[in-house]
Amino acid sequence: MTRIDIITITKDDIKGVCNTVKSTRALRQQNEFKQIIVDSSCDEGRKQIEVFIHNEPNIEYIWQKPSGIASAFNKGLSQSDAEWVWFLNGGDEVHPDVKAENLLFILCNTLADAVIFQMEFMQSGDILERPPLSGLWPPIINWIPHPSTVTRKNLYTRYGNFNESYKIAMDYDFWFRCFSKDTVVDTLSIKLSKHDEDGLSNTNKSLAYREILKIIKTYWPQVVKVWLINAINRYHALRIYLKGSSVK
Repeated sequence: MTRIDIITITKDDIKGVCNTVKSTRALRQQNEFKQIIVDSSCDEGRKQIEVFIHNEPNIEYIWQKPSGIASAFNKGLSQSDAEWVWFLNGGDEVHPDVKAENLLFILCNTLADAVIFQMEFMQSGDILERPPLSGLWPPIINWIPHPSTVTRKNLYTRYGNFNESYKIAMDYDFWFRCFSKDTVVDTLSIKLSKHDEDGLSNTNKSLAYREILKIIKTYWPQVVKVWLINAINRYHALRIYLKGSSVK
Protein backbone atom coordinates (compact mmCIF):
# COMPACT_ATOMS: atom_id res chain seq x y z
CA MET A 1 0.00 0.00 0.00
CA THR A 2 1.35 3.43 -0.97
CA ARG A 3 1.70 5.67 2.09
CA ILE A 4 2.28 9.42 2.23
CA ASP A 5 3.48 11.35 5.25
CA ILE A 6 2.66 15.07 5.19
CA ILE A 7 5.33 16.79 7.27
CA THR A 8 4.23 20.12 8.73
CA ILE A 9 6.60 22.33 10.69
CA THR A 10 5.38 25.29 12.70
CA LYS A 11 6.47 27.81 15.31
CA ASP A 12 4.16 30.22 17.12
CA ASP A 13 1.62 30.35 14.29
CA ILE A 14 -1.51 28.78 15.69
CA LYS A 15 -3.84 30.11 13.03
CA GLY A 16 -1.56 29.00 10.20
CA VAL A 17 -1.02 25.44 11.39
CA CYS A 18 -4.70 25.00 12.20
CA ASN A 19 -5.59 26.05 8.65
CA THR A 20 -3.06 23.53 7.34
CA VAL A 21 -4.58 20.76 9.45
CA LYS A 22 -8.07 21.66 8.24
CA SER A 23 -6.87 21.47 4.63
CA THR A 24 -5.43 17.96 5.07
CA ARG A 25 -8.52 16.61 6.84
CA ALA A 26 -10.13 15.07 3.75
CA LEU A 27 -6.90 13.28 2.81
CA ARG A 28 -6.40 11.95 6.34
CA GLN A 29 -9.75 10.19 6.25
CA GLN A 30 -7.82 7.56 4.30
CA ASN A 31 -5.17 5.57 6.14
CA GLU A 32 -2.68 6.04 3.31
CA PHE A 33 -2.17 9.61 4.57
CA LYS A 34 -0.62 10.68 7.86
CA GLN A 35 0.38 14.15 8.99
CA ILE A 36 3.46 14.67 11.17
CA ILE A 37 3.49 18.03 12.94
CA VAL A 38 6.87 19.23 14.21
CA ASP A 39 6.14 22.13 16.53
CA SER A 40 8.58 24.56 18.16
CA SER A 41 5.98 26.92 19.62
CA CYS A 42 5.98 28.35 23.13
CA ASP A 43 4.17 26.43 25.88
CA GLU A 44 0.85 28.24 25.35
CA GLY A 45 0.94 27.71 21.60
CA ARG A 46 1.87 24.08 22.08
CA LYS A 47 -1.15 23.51 24.30
CA GLN A 48 -3.49 25.16 21.80
CA ILE A 49 -2.25 22.98 18.96
CA GLU A 50 -2.54 19.80 21.00
CA VAL A 51 -6.12 20.70 21.90
CA PHE A 52 -7.00 21.48 18.28
CA ILE A 53 -5.66 18.18 16.91
CA HIS A 54 -6.89 16.00 19.76
CA ASN A 55 -9.65 14.29 17.77
CA GLU A 56 -8.01 14.54 14.35
CA PRO A 57 -7.32 11.17 12.66
CA ASN A 58 -3.87 10.15 11.43
CA ILE A 59 -1.86 12.93 13.03
CA GLU A 60 1.39 12.55 14.95
CA TYR A 61 2.51 15.52 17.04
CA ILE A 62 6.13 16.21 18.03
CA TRP A 63 7.53 19.15 19.95
CA GLN A 64 11.17 20.09 19.65
CA LYS A 65 13.23 23.00 20.90
CA PRO A 66 13.47 25.76 18.25
CA SER A 67 16.40 24.76 16.06
CA GLY A 68 15.54 26.15 12.63
CA ILE A 69 13.56 25.01 9.60
CA ALA A 70 16.05 22.43 8.34
CA SER A 71 16.29 20.78 11.75
CA ALA A 72 12.48 20.57 11.93
CA PHE A 73 12.34 19.06 8.42
CA ASN A 74 14.92 16.46 9.43
CA LYS A 75 13.02 15.68 12.64
CA GLY A 76 9.90 15.01 10.57
CA LEU A 77 11.88 12.75 8.23
CA SER A 78 13.22 10.78 11.19
CA GLN A 79 9.65 10.05 12.32
CA SER A 80 8.41 8.98 8.88
CA ASP A 81 8.22 5.39 7.71
CA ALA A 82 6.16 6.13 4.58
CA GLU A 83 7.18 5.59 0.97
CA TRP A 84 6.47 9.22 0.08
CA VAL A 85 6.93 12.49 2.01
CA TRP A 86 5.36 15.88 1.35
CA PHE A 87 6.53 19.03 3.18
CA LEU A 88 3.54 21.28 3.78
CA ASN A 89 4.49 23.94 6.30
CA GLY A 90 2.19 25.58 8.79
CA GLY A 91 0.21 28.25 6.94
CA ASP A 92 0.36 26.39 3.61
CA GLU A 93 -2.68 24.39 2.55
CA VAL A 94 -3.68 21.48 0.36
CA HIS A 95 -5.29 22.91 -2.76
CA PRO A 96 -9.08 22.41 -2.57
CA ASP A 97 -9.09 20.71 -6.00
CA VAL A 98 -6.91 17.83 -4.74
CA LYS A 99 -8.66 14.47 -4.38
CA ALA A 100 -7.06 11.69 -2.36
CA GLU A 101 -7.83 9.00 -4.91
CA ASN A 102 -6.29 11.02 -7.75
CA LEU A 103 -3.09 11.76 -5.83
CA LEU A 104 -2.76 8.12 -4.78
CA PHE A 105 -3.28 6.97 -8.37
CA ILE A 106 -0.44 9.21 -9.56
CA LEU A 107 1.98 8.11 -6.84
CA CYS A 108 1.08 4.42 -7.17
CA ASN A 109 1.79 4.44 -10.90
CA THR A 110 4.72 6.78 -11.36
CA LEU A 111 8.24 5.40 -11.77
CA ALA A 112 9.71 8.74 -10.69
CA ASP A 113 11.63 9.54 -7.50
CA ALA A 114 9.79 12.84 -7.14
CA VAL A 115 6.64 14.41 -8.53
CA ILE A 116 6.56 18.20 -8.88
CA PHE A 117 3.07 19.67 -9.06
CA GLN A 118 1.92 23.28 -9.50
CA MET A 119 1.69 25.72 -6.58
CA GLU A 120 -0.78 28.58 -6.16
CA PHE A 121 0.14 31.62 -4.09
CA MET A 122 -2.47 32.05 -1.38
CA GLN A 123 -2.79 35.81 -1.17
CA SER A 124 -2.42 36.74 -4.86
CA GLY A 125 -3.91 33.65 -6.48
CA ASP A 126 -0.99 33.54 -8.94
CA ILE A 127 0.51 30.25 -10.11
CA LEU A 128 4.27 29.74 -9.71
CA GLU A 129 5.79 30.06 -13.17
CA ARG A 130 8.19 27.41 -14.41
CA PRO A 131 11.19 28.23 -16.63
CA PRO A 132 11.27 26.97 -20.23
CA LEU A 133 12.17 23.31 -20.71
CA SER A 134 15.81 24.14 -21.43
CA GLY A 135 16.10 25.91 -18.07
CA LEU A 136 14.66 23.22 -15.82
CA TRP A 137 17.86 21.26 -15.10
CA PRO A 138 20.03 22.00 -13.26
CA PRO A 139 17.56 24.17 -11.29
CA ILE A 140 19.53 27.44 -11.35
CA ILE A 141 16.23 29.29 -11.22
CA ASN A 142 14.68 28.34 -7.89
CA TRP A 143 11.43 27.03 -9.42
CA ILE A 144 10.86 23.80 -7.44
CA PRO A 145 8.22 24.43 -4.73
CA HIS A 146 8.54 22.12 -1.73
CA PRO A 147 4.85 22.63 -0.78
CA SER A 148 3.92 21.09 -4.14
CA THR A 149 6.65 18.46 -4.44
CA VAL A 150 6.20 14.89 -3.22
CA THR A 151 9.39 12.85 -2.93
CA ARG A 152 10.22 9.26 -2.21
CA LYS A 153 11.68 9.11 1.29
CA ASN A 154 14.61 7.02 0.09
CA LEU A 155 15.96 10.10 -1.73
CA TYR A 156 17.09 11.39 1.67
CA THR A 157 18.87 8.11 2.36
CA ARG A 158 20.66 8.36 -1.00
CA TYR A 159 21.56 12.05 -0.93
CA GLY A 160 21.36 13.09 2.72
CA ASN A 161 18.94 15.13 4.79
CA PHE A 162 18.55 18.91 4.73
CA ASN A 163 21.67 20.97 5.44
CA GLU A 164 21.01 22.66 8.78
CA SER A 165 23.53 25.44 8.11
CA TYR A 166 20.93 27.08 5.82
CA LYS A 167 18.16 29.16 7.37
CA ILE A 168 15.88 29.33 4.30
CA ALA A 169 17.31 27.69 1.17
CA MET A 170 17.91 24.19 2.52
CA ASP A 171 15.43 22.71 0.03
CA TYR A 172 17.25 24.43 -2.87
CA ASP A 173 20.48 22.79 -1.70
CA PHE A 174 18.74 19.41 -1.57
CA TRP A 175 17.32 19.82 -5.10
CA PHE A 176 20.83 20.41 -6.41
CA ARG A 177 22.17 17.35 -4.63
CA CYS A 178 19.61 14.93 -6.01
CA PHE A 179 18.12 16.49 -9.16
CA SER A 180 21.52 17.17 -10.74
CA LYS A 181 22.27 13.46 -10.68
CA ASP A 182 20.27 10.39 -11.70
CA THR A 183 17.00 11.30 -10.00
CA VAL A 184 13.90 10.66 -12.11
CA VAL A 185 11.30 13.43 -11.90
CA ASP A 186 7.73 13.89 -13.12
CA THR A 187 6.43 17.45 -13.55
CA LEU A 188 2.66 17.88 -13.64
CA SER A 189 0.57 20.96 -14.33
CA ILE A 190 -1.85 20.06 -11.54
CA LYS A 191 -2.25 22.34 -8.51
CA LEU A 192 -1.34 20.56 -5.26
CA SER A 193 -0.96 23.33 -2.70
CA LYS A 194 -1.64 26.93 -1.76
CA HIS A 195 1.44 28.71 -0.42
CA ASP A 196 1.31 31.36 2.30
CA GLU A 197 3.20 34.37 0.92
CA ASP A 198 3.87 35.68 4.43
CA GLY A 199 6.36 32.87 5.11
CA LEU A 200 10.04 33.45 5.95
CA SER A 201 11.34 32.79 2.42
CA ASN A 202 9.14 35.61 1.10
CA THR A 203 9.68 38.10 3.93
CA ASN A 204 13.48 37.73 4.19
CA LYS A 205 14.43 37.74 0.52
CA SER A 206 17.91 39.16 1.08
CA LEU A 207 18.94 36.17 3.20
CA ALA A 208 17.31 33.76 0.74
CA TYR A 209 19.24 35.38 -2.13
CA ARG A 210 22.57 35.11 -0.27
CA GLU A 211 21.99 31.44 0.50
CA ILE A 212 20.93 30.63 -3.07
CA LEU A 213 24.06 32.34 -4.42
CA LYS A 214 26.23 30.32 -2.03
CA ILE A 215 24.56 27.08 -3.16
CA ILE A 216 25.05 27.91 -6.85
CA LYS A 217 28.75 28.56 -6.20
CA THR A 218 29.04 25.27 -4.30
CA TYR A 219 27.52 23.20 -7.10
CA TRP A 220 28.85 25.23 -10.04
CA PRO A 221 31.20 22.45 -11.29
CA GLN A 222 28.21 20.06 -11.46
CA VAL A 223 26.17 22.68 -13.29
CA VAL A 224 28.88 23.21 -15.91
CA LYS A 225 29.26 19.45 -16.33
CA VAL A 226 25.54 18.99 -16.98
CA TRP A 227 25.52 21.89 -19.47
CA LEU A 228 28.49 20.40 -21.34
CA ILE A 229 26.86 16.96 -21.50
CA ASN A 230 23.64 18.51 -22.80
CA ALA A 231 25.56 20.49 -25.42
CA ILE A 232 27.43 17.37 -26.59
CA ASN A 233 24.18 15.36 -26.80
CA ARG A 234 22.54 18.11 -28.88
CA TYR A 235 25.57 18.25 -31.18
CA HIS A 236 25.43 14.48 -31.78
CA ALA A 237 21.67 14.65 -32.39
CA LEU A 238 22.17 17.44 -34.93
CA ARG A 239 24.88 15.45 -36.74
CA ILE A 240 22.62 12.39 -36.97
CA TYR A 241 19.77 14.54 -38.30
CA LEU A 242 21.98 16.23 -40.89
CA LYS A 243 23.47 12.91 -41.95
CA GLY A 244 20.00 11.46 -42.43
CA SER A 245 18.91 14.51 -44.43
CA SER A 246 21.90 14.25 -46.78
CA VAL A 247 21.12 10.58 -47.53
CA LYS A 248 17.61 11.52 -48.68
